[in-house]
Amino acid sequence: MSSGTKRIITVCACILLQMCVGILYLWSLFLKPTVDYFSWNLSSAKYVSSIMIFGFTAGNLFGGIIRDKIGSRITALIGAILFALGIFFSSFLTKSSVWVIYITYSAISGLGCGFAYAAVLVCLQKWFPTRRGFASGIAVASFGISTVIFTPVIEAFLKVFTVVETFRYLSMIFIGVGVLASLFIFSAEESGKQLDGSSLSPKQAIKLPSFWCIFLSLFFINAAWNIAQPIIKDLGIKQGLDSTVAGILVATVGVGSALGRFSMASLSDKLGRANTVIGLAVLTALCSIALIWAGGYFYFVVIVFTAFAYGGPSAIFPPMTTDLCGPKYAGTNYGIAMLGLGFSAICFTSISNALYESSGAYTYSFIVAAVSAIIPIGLMLLCKFFESKRKNKTETE
Repeated sequence: MSSGTKRIITVCACILLQMCVGILYLWSLFLKPTVDYFSWNLSSAKYVSSIMIFGFTAGNLFGGIIRDKIGSRITALIGAILFALGIFFSSFLTKSSVWVIYITYSAISGLGCGFAYAAVLVCLQKWFPTRRGFASGIAVASFGISTVIFTPVIEAFLKVFTVVETFRYLSMIFIGVGVLASLFIFSAEESGKQLDGSSLSPKQAIKLPSFWCIFLSLFFINAAWNIAQPIIKDLGIKQGLDSTVAGILVATVGVGSALGRFSMASLSDKLGRANTVIGLAVLTALCSIALIWAGGYFYFVVIVFTAFAYGGPSAIFPPMTTDLCGPKYAGTNYGIAMLGLGFSAICFTSISNALYESSGAYTYSFIVAAVSAIIPIGLMLLCKFFESKRKNKTETE
């Protein structure tokens, strides 16, 4: 099999796998059915999404370490199996054990999702070494488009089956499709493709100030999405959308996220990673302010733009980390940086829940999100300064 054929097959397999594991971001569809079925506390249910994101980022770290040692195919296979098992185990929950969903759906599936994501992301970047933004865009756009494909499927299932039955049937789909897709993922190294550039080990990477600019940017720029994502549908209904339109919004959010992921990642190849992130940070701040008062169809539009602004950085920071640290340890290095997103999910969900419980509205939550979105602007300017200084030092040595 030629190198070109392997690359095409790998891209198709990676897209298919990402579409499967991307369902983890559809907790907003499961939120109300889960609360109703188990008579669960709404605030407790919101933490499922936050813990899931933390599990996802931890999976990126451990999956990145494993990927750098044994390759993308086995790492992706492990991820696909863990992901499906976590959802399958969620189908055995009872009212007295509903909290276990933090372990099954959030931790196990989140971890598996991270393994698969790390394997795909690094694999595609290595197949397209001169177009890393484009490669990253393919990987994360297919992850985002999952919401478009599976929103109507999940809603149809929930009309016919209970939430636990829906988990069971979905897990059967994902174990079959995910495992099959993983087997057709080929690493660029297997085809003799040479990887350009020197690489920094994780120990060397964490000594760079610019690396921590990426870490902190991931923490702050995602606050708006971490606050909005678990409540998109319910808040939409509260803000004047009917249930059907609110369901359509969840799917449309996937389109917005996918467009942001692919277009901004590709654009960053031309405009520069830091410059593109700065533009998206400004958009995130504006959307956060608008969400304070947006209602009806304007809320619909703002949420879609919020998803777009969230999708862009998630596709830009992986190649930005590889640009900074080199390709050899790309999985591990970005896994460390991505922990910023995991801490962000826990932190800002806790802040949002506390503010909502004290005020009965999300006004203060979105004010916090707006302020948070401004911080990455300064961080990206610092990153450019540090990298310029490091480049000049290297050239003079």
